[in-house]
Amino acid sequence: MNPNEEIISLRKAKRLDEAYSRGYELYKEYPEDRSLANSLGWVLYDKVKKLVTEVDRSQATATEARKNELYKILREYADLKLSRPDRLFSLLLFHTLRFPKELAFLPGFMKWAGLDCFQLEDYKTGLGKDNNVFESLVEKAAREVGKVARKLNDRPDLQEFAIALINKTLDLAQVQQPEWLHYYKALLLKQLGHSKEAQKLLVSVVKEKRHDFWAWRALANVLESDPTLALALYSKACLTCKDAKFGVSTYEDLSKLAAKEEKFALAKWAADRALTVREENEWSLPPSLRELLNADWYLQAEKLANAEKLLVELAADAQKVIWANCPRRDANYLGTFTTPKGKRMVKFGLFFGNCCEQVLSPAGGLLNNLNLILGDPVTV
Repeated sequence: MNPNEEIISLRKAKRLDEAYSRGYELYKEYPEDRSLANSLGWVLYDKVKKLVTEVDRSQATATEARKNELYKILREYADLKLSRPDRLFSLLLFHTLRFPKELAFLPGFMKWAGLDCFQLEDYKTGLGKDNNVFESLVEKAAREVGKVARKLNDRPDLQEFAIALINKTLDLAQVQQPEWLHYYKALLLKQLGHSKEAQKLLVSVVKEKRHDFWAWRALANVLESDPTLALALYSKACLTCKDAKFGVSTYEDLSKLAAKEEKFALAKWAADRALTVREENEWSLPPSLRELLNADWYLQAEKLANAEKLLVELAADAQKVIWANCPRRDANYLGTFTTPKGKRMVKFGLFFGNCCEQVLSPAGGLLNNLNLILGDPVTV
């Protein structure tokens, strides 16, 4: 029996530990046997699948020890020097991406694998039961790599690789949710010092995700060089946050910027909001929040009478960044009305050369801080 056939036989018999130990015994004897190396690679795949399945069933076991165990298996796979792309690597990556916790080593592993590690089918979406469409392996990998790499400020090479992987995914894959790829790419660009490119990308994300606080917050982070606009964006993020547990960092961001701009009552409210959310969920306080709570301005700041009203007023300018490059038209204000379903609408008479057309729009924040009377000229 050939060495690789012995390992294949043990795998088929589900004697995984024996296949693993015997595989490495044989591999030491026959280090140039590529068929044996490939069979051993499939044993490592079985180990990854088994480990991830165990962790997935009980996320409490997704400890650093299990992450290290996964890392060790992937290192062993890398040491086999098997060719890519191939089905083994794609399946190995598929189950690695199923691990329920972030893997700090993922960007490094993917950089080692390279941009050309995917099969053609990895760029395509899949069809599951009830005709549900599943994202491609490439899209999932690019999103997860971008998500992890943005936290690796000491590894600009991995951040640049993450951007390259996202770009390739957007160019070649059947992408289901491009806004997430643009989001992580923008955050990476900002960290690499390309703020204008990041801003352009995030504006496109916000246009698609106007009801999602994280999009407004990300744009505010990029535009903190314009504190007035950033305050408007952070305010909009707070107003669109439906679950304070997810927006706790947004309140802290708002507090820092408001304190810097000497809007101490707003800064105190935002810091208190972040504190309340953490206490309600029995979360520890990060040093950054403790610093805000112990600041001199915090102890002296007045309590904000109506936080929501102030946030609405500040957020009125947030929409400007979305429509900054849109065409502008002369118009006249023609009044407001409420639809039978209770939605407030505004009417404009819009000029196109020698023609005029009536245009309707949801009022939203369009008329905030404006005292218009019928017929007033406006720019739309």
